[in-house]
Amino acid sequence: MKLSYRFAAALLALAPLAAPRVASAVNLVPNPSFETISTCPLGFGWLYVATPWDAPTAGTSDALHACAVSGPFAPGVPYNAMGNQVANTGIAYAGIIPYSSAPDYREYLQAPLNSPLVANATYAFSFRVSLADTCGLAVDRLGAYFSVGPIGPLVQNTTLLVTPQVESPAGGFLTNKTGWTPISGTFVAAGGETHVIIGSFRDDANTNTTAVTGTWPGGTYYYVDDVSVEVVPPAVDQACCLPDATCTLLTPAECQLLGGTPMGVGTSCDPNPCDPTPAKKSSWGGLKAIYR
Repeated sequence: MKLSYRFAAALLALAPLAAPRVASAVNLVPNPSFETISTCPLGFGWLYVATPWDAPTAGTSDALHACAVSGPFAPGVPYNAMGNQVANTGIAYAGIIPYSSAPDYREYLQAPLNSPLVANATYAFSFRVSLADTCGLAVDRLGAYFSVGPIGPLVQNTTLLVTPQVESPAGGFLTNKTGWTPISGTFVAAGGETHVIIGSFRDDANTNTTAVTGTWPGGTYYYVDDVSVEVVPPAVDQACCLPDATCTLLTPAECQLLGGTPMGVGTSCDPNPCDPTPAKKSSWGGLKAIYR
């Protein structure tokens, strides 16, 4: 029987509603690309206008925005005193000095999370950095520390000697001046962490640097964009179709290790969702001919 055109179109329209929906991850970082500002920054050191971001120490961290277009030292996007870089997202980003010619001087970015982290839950953290054009040095280890309550504001502007939960690898110098380098990792929360702090958590004696083409004598300066903290859903058993068409309950990773196909969250093996290869049928006449 053929379906009418209108009836078929109605079925197609309803299909997305009937399909199972996969929940999208939620970013726990407010104002993750520093787009929202309370007022246009008039100079460097105005991170606080990108609410709720602020500096946990006396270091003068920066908010850079396309609205800042006047003056040679305006913190503009893409043009500013440190170089020329378009935002990875939108028309804004932040800027920090993670290594300086001044002894142990450091700048950081801090923001409250939209909700505290849950104990023993796994979270994925990421952000992007770009080395400013004028810099003659690059560093290798930038990361994030998650604290219970905010750090500071402190009167010091030196290194925060805490252990970051996520950090880019040693020896992986962040030298890209033309694009945005992703830094990411996962960690298990202790529980109750409310703030994220981004920067370098190593003092001068433990900081690795490498020379790049640039003339700025102040150390090294990075633009920062697209900060994200998302919970990683726990791996749960689901139907797995093995190569022999049998079904078993495994996590997706376990299923793929055995060469199987995960069938999706919430699926089971009753009824069997796998597609067995149909057995070849033989006629009675054919069977009789074999045994003659």
